[in-house]
Amino acid sequence: MNWKFLIAISLGLLIMGLGHAGALSSPDSKPAPSLPPHKEKPSPTPPRIGGGIVVKTFTGSSSIAQAKSFLNQYWDKLTLRLNLNEFQNVTFVGIALRPLPSGAYAPLYYFGDNITDLMALEEQFISEVSIFKRIPSETRGALADEPARDWKYLGGIRSLVTSKDIEVSTSMWTKERGTVYNVFGANFWVTSALSGQYVYYIHMNHDAKVPLKVSEGLKVAVKEVKERLKVLNPEDAFIGVGNFRPEGTGSSSTSVITWGLNVGIGISDSGMPLPNAQAGFTESHSTALGFKWYTDYVDPNLEVKFNFYDLEERGFIFSHPAWGKSFSAHPAVIVHVDPDAKFHMAKVKITAEAVFYYESAIDGITGTFISRHDVEAPSIEFTVEMYPWFIYQP
Repeated sequence: MNWKFLIAISLGLLIMGLGHAGALSSPDSKPAPSLPPHKEKPSPTPPRIGGGIVVKTFTGSSSIAQAKSFLNQYWDKLTLRLNLNEFQNVTFVGIALRPLPSGAYAPLYYFGDNITDLMALEEQFISEVSIFKRIPSETRGALADEPARDWKYLGGIRSLVTSKDIEVSTSMWTKERGTVYNVFGANFWVTSALSGQYVYYIHMNHDAKVPLKVSEGLKVAVKEVKERLKVLNPEDAFIGVGNFRPEGTGSSSTSVITWGLNVGIGISDSGMPLPNAQAGFTESHSTALGFKWYTDYVDPNLEVKFNFYDLEERGFIFSHPAWGKSFSAHPAVIVHVDPDAKFHMAKVKITAEAVFYYESAIDGITGTFISRHDVEAPSIEFTVEMYPWFIYQP
């Protein structure tokens, strides 16, 4: 057992009294290369809102190229760095940069596609910026039996969306249609331990969305929701046993369940607490909904996989798929970085998958029969580099 693994165990369950969660090619550490000029050039003095936050939006097929060019001037000062080449299918990019006391910037990345109209995307982005602005820059929390310390907010990623259309011919003259969505985002924090390690807290927001009701002839439900986080610089960073939630296996007879990372350990209650891990149906008023989960960690230092399945609604006698009920998963992972790691950087790859099924009543020559099929929205996958508020090489 290596020393990293022992340290991870000794930290135990890390963050306590956390608040109820809301119910989402690797980048280089060097500045992004300059891009050829394009139609819309970044304004020399980007617009700012309250708190000095820099806000910029880009639209159209060149939105990623425009965003890369804009971020080039801030790249060395960003606490979260994405490889925007991984998002070539988006047609809307919103960026908000929150200035930090150190001179660095905590970014908010917002992505959209051409399915939603431009005005709606801009409104949604401004709404996310308003939420982003209200997230405290620092939150008090404790590491095991060490004194409470500040967790510093690093920024977030919002509204990565993929979708899959469903079309079924229910008779010779009738077609039924519906769309399912795979939506992902995340928030990030950092603190330092007495050992000199830097510790990153990653809280994911993953939604599998289905139409509430399509028609009498077509029903849609979420079948399975999966997230995976893998450390890409294992020579400097690691996860470790006890540093993710949920862990193990289990089932819930309620529509929503929450997991704390540190039951039984004291924590300061000043400021807004970090969000707990959580999963459940958005239709939380129903008492007949339930699900199961298991967490796979073949190498807990390197990779952890979350799986939520058997999403069902209990009937009078039998259970059945939770037709028309969307599902949200908010797993949480802590990544440790060695004290002597260059720039104290942690680099991870995050993957989000959602599988659905639909049931249709089809009128045939011999009568009506029920057909059920699985369908999967395209997976979401990206890499992110995380840095503390100050970025330097020791």
